[in-house]
Amino acid sequence: MKGTALVRAPSSRLAEGIITHIERTPVDAGLARDQHAAYAAALGAADWTIRPAPAAEDCPDSVFIEDMVVVCADLAVLTRPGAPARRGELAGVAETIGSLGLRAARIEAPGTLDGGDVLQVGDTVYVGRGGRTNGAGIRQL
Repeated sequence: MKGTALVRAPSSRLAEGIITHIERTPVDAGLARDQHAAYAAALGAADWTIRPAPAAEDCPDSVFIEDMVVVCADLAVLTRPGAPARRGELAGVAETIGSLGLRAARIEAPGTLDGGDVLQVGDTVYVGRGGRTNGAGIRQL
């Protein structure tokens, strides 16, 4: 096995997700579910273990699970999303992390960190500071 991939199926409210730098366009929720299933199947076919996080129907952006947790070796750091509307997504991810036997830590206020702003290359971690990740979150990470 190559590793473990955390996935979460798209919410039926995906079309209501946060947009920042693009125009809102229609979203086909059925197509998004099909594409997500194909994504998970491709990961499985590439020898990854798939671990689904509990659904978060009330959270339109919850499919973007990479924003909720940063994993380094056996440590899972639960983020504190810069968009307050996304913080409700954390509970199900924390539950899934616990079932994997990983050590856990959390980014605490006033820090904010979105996992999508983090890039790991070998032992080096790069973090982009911007609208959803602040200096306090970077220092805690």
